[in-house]
Amino acid sequence: MSSRSRRKTAAAQAVCLIALAGLLFLMPVSARAGDPYSAYYHWNGSRLFWFMVISDIHVGASGSQDTENLSWAVGPARQVINPAFIVAAGDLTDSTNGGVIPNGPFTAEWQSYRNLLTTAGINGSFYYDIPGNHDHYNDETFAYYRTYSIQGAATGATQHSWTRSFPFGTYHFIGVSTPGNDGASFSIWPWNNYGDNAGLDAGELAFIQTQLNAHPEAELTLIFGHHPFDKGYVSSTDTGFTYGLSSLLNLIDGYGVSMYGFGHTHNYRENVYYNNLPDGVFYLNVSSLGKEASNHFAVMAMDGSGLSVRPANKGVWPVVLITAPVDRNLGATPQAFAYDIPMGRANPVRTLVFDPGAVSTVEFRVDGAGWQAMQPVAGGPLWQGFWDASAAAAGVHTVEVRASGSTTATDQVTTSINPALCAGDSDRDGDVDGSDIVALAADFVPEVVVNTAGYFGRADCAN
Repeated sequence: MSSRSRRKTAAAQAVCLIALAGLLFLMPVSARAGDPYSAYYHWNGSRLFWFMVISDIHVGASGSQDTENLSWAVGPARQVINPAFIVAAGDLTDSTNGGVIPNGPFTAEWQSYRNLLTTAGINGSFYYDIPGNHDHYNDETFAYYRTYSIQGAATGATQHSWTRSFPFGTYHFIGVSTPGNDGASFSIWPWNNYGDNAGLDAGELAFIQTQLNAHPEAELTLIFGHHPFDKGYVSSTDTGFTYGLSSLLNLIDGYGVSMYGFGHTHNYRENVYYNNLPDGVFYLNVSSLGKEASNHFAVMAMDGSGLSVRPANKGVWPVVLITAPVDRNLGATPQAFAYDIPMGRANPVRTLVFDPGAVSTVEFRVDGAGWQAMQPVAGGPLWQGFWDASAAAAGVHTVEVRASGSTTATDQVTTSINPALCAGDSDRDGDVDGSDIVALAADFVPEVVVNTAGYFGRADCAN
């Protein structure tokens, strides 16, 4: 049986059993480590964390946006969002010294980059910066990156692996070094890949595989690099991998990697990459913090191993990100890794709302109907409301959230109701037993306890 068939078979085995007190909306799927299909609809926000992604900072570029935006991202934005960590996906410096053509490296650029981070109290346990092509021109050994970047100086390496572990699981992240290892100068000639011979060599690929092997316990694995897989992703001048791509795709497919995130194009896009990947992989292109006018950073969240993402602009608040239900249109319509939700009487709608000021109201609505109030969980930034979907039609529905704080902002996802689904099995071991009751007792939400006598122990949750 292929890995794709195994995952889809496991995902189809989500049990249709009812746990204590008629909880109608936890749909477990396969617990396979590194399985993109493992997202599940949890009854509250206790299985949630989030982080920030920035890219293409270009310290040393003409003007001041590069340094001002970086200082803001690791200072005020970090304080408001309070992410688990920050990923910086390459082109940390510009290598132009304020000019046009990258002809560095320049010590002053790298020192400015590092000093800004040091002033903000950034260290290697929180900030994961990986090299881009501008960080490699004329520097074959990545000497400047190894000396001045946070991760390069901390590890002496150009590729990095880290985890975040919680009572509900471990999540694995890898930063890969996609610039060519030749130290080539920038070239304006398209037949020379604009001087950007990107790829992953045998040693770099071996590191990735070693790290994947080292974390079989991971619920999800996400990889970040600087380059898109293929050239011309956004424009004809976008460079991509010139070697090592097929081997990386084999690793992504074989180990169930959930996402590849990158920068380079200065464009924000969400797709699913299918070339030579039967299951596909979520393919996130993050825009430029230092050079573009919008989409300066992204907030990513995992809620019940379901991935959500929202781009945002410097200084524009609130940032609103719906984390449950997950968006079935994330990158593709529909995306294969989203779960369906039940026809429950209290389906949770959860959102993160980040704002340095007071958030006065947060509301949700379904399919454009009336707005319903949401409540902060433990003072925020998480807010939650409950959708009575017991009379909703099977199939696709749109959930929209709006939050009023410094301004009014919205987010929107699409989900799908499956009347055959029902609750149970919080630990995803294939049955509903005492451990599930313990989990319920530890973190149940009173609003979802309905029709206990009518639903407890039933196998048919459509009636």
